[in-house]
Amino acid sequence: MKTKQPEITNEEIAKLKESAIFAEKDRIHFTARFLVVGGLMTPEKLRAAATIAKRYGDGTVHLTTRQGFEIPHIPYEKLPLMRKALENLPIEPARSGKCVRSIVACPGTYCKFGGIDTQGLAHAIFKKFGKRKNLPHKFKIAVGGCRHCCAKPQENDLGVMGAGKGYAVFVGGMAGKTPRWGDRLPFIMQTQTELLALIKVVIDWYAAHGLDKERFGATIERIGLSNMLADIGY
Repeated sequence: MKTKQPEITNEEIAKLKESAIFAEKDRIHFTARFLVVGGLMTPEKLRAAATIAKRYGDGTVHLTTRQGFEIPHIPYEKLPLMRKALENLPIEPARSGKCVRSIVACPGTYCKFGGIDTQGLAHAIFKKFGKRKNLPHKFKIAVGGCRHCCAKPQENDLGVMGAGKGYAVFVGGMAGKTPRWGDRLPFIMQTQTELLALIKVVIDWYAAHGLDKERFGATIERIGLSNMLADIGY
């Protein structure tokens, strides 16, 4: 006798998505996405990922394009058990929705080409802005250590690139169906303190001027980069 599958409403699916749990095509299996900052994971976190994958998924872990990881094929009925298990494991759900997402960074901290401490900066940015919510749309940040741009800072809402010992900044980039190359700001930030102050006013400006579901690049195009810079005092 065929087991009756659970009926899952669109409202339930939307609610799960807010917690970085995404419905798969069949609407009865889900993929849970987890937070990684800068692309580095400890052995403890790797073991925790393996534990969740074996117990609740199908034993596989998918590495995302933004240096995070996700565990696919979790049956709907196992989601409560999985979420309960996370309370005692050193991993946490990824950020989802209209907020600052996890920070992508290259290994410029120890790469021979890296001019800045990309890993330290990624964690500093996440510590300061990682809980920022209620934005017009998602807000992605990437940090690259040099002009090779392995972390693709130009393809993020805000990107940082090592420029000597300073920081070049790009705004309004995105990939997806309608890619946009980020605008490079016409100055170099000399210190991390100055950079973090700039990131704050940029995010504040986007929160104040962006329309609902409008990506940052579209806001810049609508209002103008020069107007944005004037508004934030640069």
